[in-house]
Amino acid sequence: MKMTQLLTSKKIIALSISAALTFSVNGQDKVETIQVTGSYIKRTAVDAAEPVQVLDYNFIQSTGATTVAELISKLAISSGAENQADSYTQASTQGTGNVNLRGLGLSSTLVLINGRRQTISGAITNDGSVFVDTSHIPIDAIEQIEVLKEGAASTYGSDAVAGVVNFILRKDFEGFEINAGISKVTDSSQKDTDIGFLWGTEFNNTYITVSGHYLDRTPLSTADRPDLGDNAFSSLGNSFLLYPIQADGSFDFSPITVAEGPYAGTYAPFENVADPSCLDDELGVLIPQASGTRCGFNYGPIYNLVNTETRTQLYTNISHDFSGGTQLSADLSWSSNKVKDNPQSPSYPDLTFPFISSTHEGNPFGTGVIWLGRPLGADQAPALAPRKNETFRASFNLAGSFENNWGWDTALTYSKNTYTQYQQDQLRSRLVAALAGEGGLNNDELFNPFDRTSITDSIIEDFTHITKSEKNTDLLAFDAVIDGKLFDMPAGPVNFAAGIQARKEGFHVATDDVYEINYDADGNPIPVDLIFLAGLSEVDVDRTSFALFAESLLPVSDNIEVTAAVRYEKLENDSSFDPKIALRWQASEKLIVRASASTAFREASLSQMNATAATINGISDFNPDGSAKSPAFVGVLARGNEDLKPEQSKNYNLGLIFKATSSLDFKIDYWRVDYTDLITVENAQGKIADDPNGEDIIRTAAGLLSAIEVDYFNSSSVTVKGIDIESVWKINDQFNLTFNASHFLTYELTKDNGEVVEAAGSFNYDNFARSLPEDKATLNLNWVGESQRASVNVNYISSYETAIALPENESAKIDSFTTVDTQYSATFGISEESEATITLGIKNLLDEAPPRVFNGFGNLSYDPKQHSPLGRVFFAKAKFAF
Repeated sequence: MKMTQLLTSKKIIALSISAALTFSVNGQDKVETIQVTGSYIKRTAVDAAEPVQVLDYNFIQSTGATTVAELISKLAISSGAENQADSYTQASTQGTGNVNLRGLGLSSTLVLINGRRQTISGAITNDGSVFVDTSHIPIDAIEQIEVLKEGAASTYGSDAVAGVVNFILRKDFEGFEINAGISKVTDSSQKDTDIGFLWGTEFNNTYITVSGHYLDRTPLSTADRPDLGDNAFSSLGNSFLLYPIQADGSFDFSPITVAEGPYAGTYAPFENVADPSCLDDELGVLIPQASGTRCGFNYGPIYNLVNTETRTQLYTNISHDFSGGTQLSADLSWSSNKVKDNPQSPSYPDLTFPFISSTHEGNPFGTGVIWLGRPLGADQAPALAPRKNETFRASFNLAGSFENNWGWDTALTYSKNTYTQYQQDQLRSRLVAALAGEGGLNNDELFNPFDRTSITDSIIEDFTHITKSEKNTDLLAFDAVIDGKLFDMPAGPVNFAAGIQARKEGFHVATDDVYEINYDADGNPIPVDLIFLAGLSEVDVDRTSFALFAESLLPVSDNIEVTAAVRYEKLENDSSFDPKIALRWQASEKLIVRASASTAFREASLSQMNATAATINGISDFNPDGSAKSPAFVGVLARGNEDLKPEQSKNYNLGLIFKATSSLDFKIDYWRVDYTDLITVENAQGKIADDPNGEDIIRTAAGLLSAIEVDYFNSSSVTVKGIDIESVWKINDQFNLTFNASHFLTYELTKDNGEVVEAAGSFNYDNFARSLPEDKATLNLNWVGESQRASVNVNYISSYETAIALPENESAKIDSFTTVDTQYSATFGISEESEATITLGIKNLLDEAPPRVFNGFGNLSYDPKQHSPLGRVFFAKAKFAF
């Protein structure tokens, strides 16, 4: 990577930091200071130059959230995260949670736990993004969350492009708390039941804190919300394309007549013919084609909007204070999340589109046909695709101070995630054998697709296969930092911090033999022996990095302080030099001006560089006249690219903090991110729209779409600008009001084909951005009495639009979404040393339905990356403290 050229005064910054390397030997008076996310220097100013939003324990409790994912969904600055059970566009991230600051992508947000790095999840999104799984964190153990709303590579290194989310967990707790809760959707049987505990003690300067949380979640089927799945159907139910090819390769264009039986009638060559029993099942649907009609399959009601899940989380912190001020602490945590059902179609369509000759025993047409269907229909039970997600983390920290009051802090952190995925499909070779009369357990049974009711259990068992893939990620990180006062300037002390970080991360993929992608002598992938799923390559790679960093806080005057930071990171195949400068000006007693400029980078993930993986996407093919066909799910094969360069960004922030009164303040920040060399994967729908017959568009001999190959690449640029607003009003001793909002001024990106588009306010169905409403805001009103409290939270997401081709009954506008959450709690004593707190609340008080979205036929009719499908939810909690 070329050294970033953001700051014209970079040499001055580097020289000032180099001069600061002189070690201070002077003592200093102890002053109460704090350290916030984004800096290694402790300071007295609460409102620093960096824009940090703090979600404290009381605010977290006021939301009524039972998972971190639910809490993140209310963040105004986060847009487009994957925290819902969407089997269509988020099939491989179920049972996880993540954050997407600024909508810049899941991989562009750095997530820390107690200020330390955490391994990414083994789960990978459809667009190839990687992320830290926030579902590992027990919500009962969170003390506060700090959100740094700007790039921070100069402090933390790779990934901190959009910002940093730091989960600070509880420690030094004494006592015992146990809590239990239940939440239920009002018009459904879906409910969450959870129980948690927190225990802590102290003896001989040793503190032990232990927290645990267990969640049991029941499903919400799309059948309970039919309007949210009414477009989730496939044109590939059970149909036949008449294909009268002769032995010499020519075609017979004579009309085709069936004299009797359910298929009786006269047909034209190359006509689509639907299974005559298509409408016998409520999930069958007839779909007109340019020639004839297909039998489609309405699979929407089969799938879940919420899956059956269990989540178990354990966390402990142990610390000991030695004489002389040295402290040893250890964090240990473990989580196990299980998605237990995740129903799918009984079988997927056969994307090899087999040719069935005229001699097939069940063929009534007297000519060859291409089968456009799936072996198992709605009369069979749904296939289940469970997931298992396990994470372990251990962090050991030793910190203290030298005799000159300089502090030192070291940490060794190891974390590991294992994401296991099961998915049912049919073996292509055994289905071909069954079509030839050699199927079943004894190789002597015929599968007749012209009458699927005749299929036997033996045939089903013989060609059914459950794939298993296991992705493991791990991270070992060592950090060492020193900080203290260098010398005094007229306006105050010059503080300084410097440190090193070394990391080793691994990525390992294992799968069963059938599902594994192998390669021929030329390096081309060999199709796996499945009719729908396209497989996964096995990977076993790791890499290391090493970084040096420094930071200095200079009080230029009584009212102005400047922070300068720099970090050099040596990657295995590249390097990055990232400076930052920030200014805080106390313009008056009531007004603070802050500004910062920095660079950031993100290294390509090991999966993006080394893995080949297939996802299943709903894709619309095109007719010869350019009109779109009915969409169908096809395999999209994403190929790793070892030549990917790190992403780079230039980040700017200019903000005002206005303290109108001692109880009312306003913060407004203008921010800009210039993102270059963005790593993304080619958009499959956009690729086929640009060139339906391109070399990476895989078709059968009959021209039917079978798969699309896409590559990871460094795109040109993304320029994002916006405004954040935050206000806190302490009305009196009992009431306080908090407001947070984030607005996109522009989100200009370059598509795969070089076209520059505005993504803000768009659903972005055909580019690498996620849906991006221009505005998100939250308003929180809290009342705290002597033994009672109540809160009202208003959550707003603005409207946005889609540019997809629309049927007559659909709208391009996706309406705004406003929900109101409210809760009340009362605390009363049980004994002199114990108390109980009862909480009752309603989420989405007004029962607001998610706005309707048309995302093509084959997908949900709402946006799971922005909106909740639940509707009104009642909840109750009880907490007992001893």
